[in-house]
Amino acid sequence: MSMNVSQWFWKWGYIAIAIAVVFGIWLSKSADRENQDNVNPEVFTFFKKVEADCAAESFEKQSMQCVEIYKFQKECKRLSSQCNSLSFYQHLENLGFQLPQYYQQGFSPK
Repeated sequence: MSMNVSQWFWKWGYIAIAIAVVFGIWLSKSADRENQDNVNPEVFTFFKKVEADCAAESFEKQSMQCVEIYKFQKECKRLSSQCNSLSFYQHLENLGFQLPQYYQQGFSPK
């Protein structure tokens, strides 16, 4: 018994479309992944240091920088948020922190 195109589509077409969509999204995000893979590791060490320094401040005497960092982190927990390491880096930069270079030496983002 041979299966015609319509029967094939109803049986396997949706799976093929879903796979194509996932593959398309994966390809569209490949530049973001490459950029993220080339972030300077010192940046994440700096993030941890800033968070530890803010956690060490007493609640009553928190610096405005730490208050702003906590606000930013709270906003980032929202599902609609587009936060990532670059946006946190830029936020810290706007607050006046002297940060290490974001990308590794010699890497140019795409």
